[in-house]
Formats: sequence, C-alpha cells, structure tokens
Amino acid sequence: MRRLRAALAAPALVAGLAAGPAFAQSGLFAPDTVHGLADLRLSAADGEKGWLDGGFGKTQASGKGDGFKVKPRLAEAALEWRPRLNFAVSGVVTAELQPQVKPELDLGEAYLKLRAPPNRMGRISARAGLMYPPVSLEHEGVAWTTPDMLSASALNSWIGEEVKVIGAEATFERAFGDHEISATAAVFGWNDTSGTLLTFRGWALHGVKVGLDTAFELPPLSAFMIPKQGDETYPVLELDHRAGYYGRLEWRPPAPVSVSALYYDNVGNRIAVDDERQWAWETRFLNLGVRWDVDDRTKVLAQAMNGETLMGYRMPGGIWVDMGFHSAYLLAARNYGEHALSGRVDWFETNDRTFKAVDNNDEEGWALTGAWRQRLAPHADVITELMHVSSKRPSRALAGEAARQNQTVLQTALRLSF
Repeated sequence: MRRLRAALAAPALVAGLAAGPAFAQSGLFAPDTVHGLADLRLSAADGEKGWLDGGFGKTQASGKGDGFKVKPRLAEAALEWRPRLNFAVSGVVTAELQPQVKPELDLGEAYLKLRAPPNRMGRISARAGLMYPPVSLEHEGVAWTTPDMLSASALNSWIGEEVKVIGAEATFERAFGDHEISATAAVFGWNDTSGTLLTFRGWALHGVKVGLDTAFELPPLSAFMIPKQGDETYPVLELDHRAGYYGRLEWRPPAPVSVSALYYDNVGNRIAVDDERQWAWETRFLNLGVRWDVDDRTKVLAQAMNGETLMGYRMPGGIWVDMGFHSAYLLAARNYGEHALSGRVDWFETNDRTFKAVDNNDEEGWALTGAWRQRLAPHADVITELMHVSSKRPSRALAGEAARQNQTVLQTALRLSF
C-alpha cells in the first residue's frame, strides 16, 4: 500500500516537471519559485542507542551507548517548488533527501493553495494535499526547517514525525478595528498511526521530517505488545477510512503579540489494523502558542500541548494503550546583524494509564538547547548547537538500559540555501 502511494505520486510529479516548457510562460518555473537547501553536519554525541537506529535515544545524533561519537554527515537536502498560476492559485511541492531515514528520498509536502481577493468581510484562503497542520511556530524556513537552530522542540519534532496529513483546509481572516482574527478548519485522512512512535519511543528533539512513504523502526517492545504491534510504524497511512479534523484560532491584537490555539482529532478507529500490524490510533490534542516580537531584533516563542492517544481492544484492565502526553517549550532568539543567538528550554512527559505492570510507557524529561547562527554569505550559514537532554523512561529496561538517561549533543552545520 505504501509503495503504491509513492508510485502514484511520482508519475504525477514527473508529469508536472515534464510539462515545464509548456508552462514556462505562465511563470510556474520562474527562478523565484524554486528554493533548496543542503545541511552538511558534524556532530559529537554521547548517550544511548538513537531512535533512528531502533533505540530509545532522544536526539538525531547518538553515542550509541559507547561514549562520545564524532561523525560528519549530510543531515538533509531539500528542493522546494512553489509554482504560481496567478494571484489566486499557487502550490508547494517539496522533495526531501534524509540519509538517516528510509526511504532516503521522499515527498515532503505537496499541496495546492487558493486565495480569494480581500473584501469588506475579510479574506478567505485554502489549501489541499499533503501538508503539516499549522502547529509549529519554529519551522519558518525552506522545506519546513528551523532557520536558526538544528533541532526543534520536542513538541514540534513530534509534529514533524507523526502529524502530517492529507486533507483540505480553509482559513478566514478579518480585522476588527486594530485586532485581527483568523479561523482555520480542516478535514484530513492518512494519519491513522499518529501516536505509535510517541507511545513506544517517547518524545525526541531533532530535525527529522516524515515523508509520504517513511517507515520508522520502533525500539524494543514489551512482551505484551510484540504479538500486537509491528516493529515499524508508517506515519502517513490510512486504515479506518474515517476523516479527522482540526480547528485553529489566532488573535493578533494591536501589539507585537499573536496568540493561537489548535485542536486536533484524527477520530481514529483504534481497532482497525492491517496485515502488517499497523493500527489506527485515536489521537487528539490541544496546542496553545504565543509569539512575542519584543523588538525588531528579538522574538520569544512559547507553545504548550496536552493530548491523549489510544489503541487496541478494551480488556478488563482497560484499553491496550491509553496514554496522556504533555509538552511545552520557551524559546528566545535575538539577531545581531545577520547573525542570531537562540536558546530554548523544553519539558515533556507521557502518562501511561493502563497495563503499566506489563507495558509501561511512562516518561518524564527536560532539555536545554542553545544555538548560534553565523552568516557567511547570502546563501551560506554556519549553525552551532549545544543540547542536553535528561529523561526517565522505565521501558528502557527492554533494551538493557537504565531508566534515567542523560545525553549531550554538540553539532555544527554548514547550511547552504538558494
């Protein structure tokens, strides 16, 4: 099924590119419609086996349980095409190369955007396709990247892993005096397994993004879950043929502040399963966000999330998986000319509410992250980031690890863009 989706998507993209000469006069392939980046990285990390290698590690780079490891690598390369038919119709198509993820090359986002001219009532816009819900305040760069840091918060890292959807979204914006209000509503599918990775691995902090056909290896499962859950998870997958939804409100008062709230519910049928033991999870959350532009050089971002995810049949002791999850962060960044200094503090936890004696998915932790972005040239930056993560997770015993783990990661990236 997953290969079929990719096979169907690829010809459509190829056909669109092949039609380039015919559409060139329309400005679909003008120079300013194509953007890209490459992230060349050197990292030094200690700590347990990383989550991208099937462990419980919290970061993208890991010491693999054997002291500090120093490793150069290509973290990411992306190509983003933003075609424009006219004022009202445009689109976004992103191709992602992530060597640590399988498949390495995948489709990131692909959606059509519609925008109506403003009138006395306000402005209406819409988009439809493969996309991220408008949750993250951090991902403002090309191809859904964090421009001043190498790792996103735990909250938004999870959005990048398990909360990509295929759906349709509409937004209405209107001014009320000096205040501006926007309201967004969406319906979606292909997000049924959301909650799998968060439950069995826990939170993580990184820059990895899920693609259309991405498969993530899960860490060791408990004896209770091994017969039930496959050893991989596929975040973009439709199993129960139910439509999920999300709604978002944003308020921009006559001050350098914006406040937003988003509620998401995938309306999952938690007993729908395929022949590879991929389950539909019933996942919902509320996200609150605040952005404060202190001055023209300084910004403060804050988000908090509260949610729950459930999977499986009901038994005398409860549903197989019934877990609450919570996370928050506070980020401050200041520009110094073309350079930037950023700092962030994260808090995260999960609360397992059933069968903890045989499948304990509790977790608690925090992280501190600091980054400096140095502009070398108009399209070249060096970003250096230092992160320390501390967390406690009893299920690490399944991998022969202590429940409490601390990890430090120092990484430097040469980020090239156009």
